[in-house]
Amino acid sequence: MRVIARRLGNDTQRRRAGIVLAIFAGAALAGFGCGLGEPSRGRVLLIGIDGATLRVAEPLMQEGRLPNLARIAREGVFGPLRSVQPLLSPRIWNSIATGKTAQKHGIVNFAREREDGSHELLLSTDRRVHTLWNIASNAGFTVAVVNWWNTFPPDRVHGVIVSDHLLSREIEGRQMLSGAAPPPTGTVVFPAEWQPRLASLLENEVPPVDFEDPFAGAENLPAWLKPEALTRRYREDGTLTRFALEIEREVEPDVLMLLLTGIDRISHFLWVGLEPPEIYPKQLRASEAERDAAAAALRRYYEYTDALIGALAARYGEDDLVMVVSDHGFEGGHGLRYLSGVHDTKKALDGVIFARGPGIARGRLRAGVGIYDVTPTILAWLGLPVAQDMDGRVAPFLEATEVAAIPTYDGEPIERITSGSSGADAALIEQLRELGYLE
Repeated sequence: MRVIARRLGNDTQRRRAGIVLAIFAGAALAGFGCGLGEPSRGRVLLIGIDGATLRVAEPLMQEGRLPNLARIAREGVFGPLRSVQPLLSPRIWNSIATGKTAQKHGIVNFAREREDGSHELLLSTDRRVHTLWNIASNAGFTVAVVNWWNTFPPDRVHGVIVSDHLLSREIEGRQMLSGAAPPPTGTVVFPAEWQPRLASLLENEVPPVDFEDPFAGAENLPAWLKPEALTRRYREDGTLTRFALEIEREVEPDVLMLLLTGIDRISHFLWVGLEPPEIYPKQLRASEAERDAAAAALRRYYEYTDALIGALAARYGEDDLVMVVSDHGFEGGHGLRYLSGVHDTKKALDGVIFARGPGIARGRLRAGVGIYDVTPTILAWLGLPVAQDMDGRVAPFLEATEVAAIPTYDGEPIERITSGSSGADAALIEQLRELGYLE
């Protein structure tokens, strides 16, 4: 059995590692699985790109416009990642992080409706099961999580969590981080020592990559689009990447998970450029010039996202696992107000998966890998058992790996920061309304 308790910190972490080692021993005695698999060769980088689809990405790769994704594909595998309906981001990203259905993990929607008709966001406290970062942290690995769905209030982990409530429209994260206002707000980052460092990054807006805003000075975009709203997504994804890079340089986590939401947000508005005008109602029928401009801006944003992926992947070597996934694709359709891209039907069911690293096969995947398979695959790559109550399996592109099994990881309580509201609830609910997710 290889030693998994690397970079152990305090007594709590050593205790947790001991618990996991005891689980392994119990799994072997009980006859679960057939071994712990091959030793890990390095660290894990998992990047989520919400709403990315091969319909856009693959032609751009063939044209040489997504060099970083193309390199991962060339050195490993890529293809569709099968999702499940309804295609709601919190459901799916929590399934990706747990290997379980929404009915098991508990995050079934964006929010719950109160008796008065108002909405209350679902939080980390609504998630009933352990995530990849909980499992890895309890096993003694260092973890870092940036902007994953439903990470407020943050879990206490061996590492850093930057919650998804950090960058709200209303307060831009600064107030929550700096404490400049007397806050009725809860902590959005764990541990708290990271808050001033992230506040400093927010004040010093140096782009993480040399890539011009695709929407600055854009001409011929459909009249109903607001370039400044699209630019916000460009800045947010850049900021989140800067956070991840800062944490990676300081902590060098064994598992780093980052979620970038920009492609999803702008696809809702720019998808009009990829569809024939007749599928839309009159108010959304763009001219040919407008459609061309919208399509060009969307493709440029994919190029920007590829550059962000490249900045992170450059810090991971040949012994590390680098994986990029999305939760669903997109299709033409009319949503609330001026939404021209939706993900409502089976046409948008496939996201993307790219993976490279030791033990990863090479070639294009045609099918056969789904959202529930991501966490089991990463656990197996790390040499950790896969829980029998997970709904996924180890992806077939992870070669020659014997996988141990245990009944569940959900026996130990999840420790979270005790916290009130983040102060971002109203702004986040308004964003969801703008995107048509809430009435």
